[in-house]
Amino acid sequence: MSCLLHYCLAVCCALLLFQASEAVGQGKRVLVLLDDTALKSTHSLFFSSLTARGYQLTYSAAHAPHLSIKDWDNYLYDKILVFASSTSEFGGSLDATGLLDFVDAGHDLFLAIDPDASDELRELAADLGVDFDTKGSVITDHFNRHDQHQSAIVTSSALESEIVFGNSHKHAPVVYRGIGASISPKSTLVVKALIAADTAYSAVPSKGTTDSSTLAGKDATLVALVQARNNARAVVAGSIDMFSNEFFQSTLGGVSAGNEAFCTEVSKWGFHERGVLLVTNMSHHLVGQHEQLTWYRVSDDIDFSINIQELVDGRWQPFKANDVQVEFTMLDPHVRATLKPDNKGQFSTRMKVPDVYGVFKFVISYHRLGYTSIEESWQVSVRPFKHNEYERFLLPAYPYYASAFSMMLGFYILGFFFLYHK
Repeated sequence: MSCLLHYCLAVCCALLLFQASEAVGQGKRVLVLLDDTALKSTHSLFFSSLTARGYQLTYSAAHAPHLSIKDWDNYLYDKILVFASSTSEFGGSLDATGLLDFVDAGHDLFLAIDPDASDELRELAADLGVDFDTKGSVITDHFNRHDQHQSAIVTSSALESEIVFGNSHKHAPVVYRGIGASISPKSTLVVKALIAADTAYSAVPSKGTTDSSTLAGKDATLVALVQARNNARAVVAGSIDMFSNEFFQSTLGGVSAGNEAFCTEVSKWGFHERGVLLVTNMSHHLVGQHEQLTWYRVSDDIDFSINIQELVDGRWQPFKANDVQVEFTMLDPHVRATLKPDNKGQFSTRMKVPDVYGVFKFVISYHRLGYTSIEESWQVSVRPFKHNEYERFLLPAYPYYASAFSMMLGFYILGFFFLYHK
């Protein structure tokens, strides 16, 4: 019996750890779709960096006839990496819609194409919020060219974010050869991770630039980061060559190019190794008490606290920030308060319940660049005072009390003189 109990506990613990891992996108099964098996050797440094971080890579031809990413309702892979720019149609039951459904299910996608990418991959990128330029066009920069690689440019205009790139966010310039893309300025889900220099422009080499060319300078996005509303992530790059061994090992004036560092850090963010937040605990109770209630009374003073952890180098650590807010809402926010951190992952505040009764929610809506979004809410009811909870004597009513008692006293005095005096 004791052995059976220990076995059950072990199974339960394993299931909890697995679910926690899945919740933050930490699955290690990666499907690599290729249109040319030679990419396994020409891009081996990039693939080796993923293997060294514990990922289990499964290589497959993008047009394989029995290609499938699902077994009934269960996905066979946690992440998909697409290096199949020339594939006009995926094999098996997979298509662009299936890849979008994969992202909608909370999984990660890594997409890299070249200037001659198929329409299906271009439509997939457009559905993710990244619109690539005309087919066959390339990014050209006559002032920032790389001498060792034909038609390759050099750019150092990378996103300055320690959350995305870690401590190495200021890396060497990146060598790039590929197509440019545009991103809507109204988009809140797509971030430019790498853009071209001011002197760059997009054009078809055989036609050159025209007056109608609008994709130029910093408007030309080279690598984009997408974080969906369900916190699934996608990396969209307009170059496959930038991930190659040749570009990883290229030099700029005797100094190694920043391709390897840039691509490695981008893959860490895209595969949920960085910038992941997790809410571990939430509590609310009356001041001076510890019992969490499902209802409160108007004008009550309550304490609210929440614990947030951040994934750093594979370990959960206390999240440090001073801009986390909580709202107490009923259709509209009635109370908004900034939570005070204790540098141990707990954020707390004290608030007063508004003088409005109904069904309210504690709402945490935290969206910051590079971090997974936090959208949490907890419902409570707010009731009015009961009849026996009102104050028995109100200070503003004292004049009315005095007038009532003075009236009674005057009546007794008048009656006394009326009855006993002639």
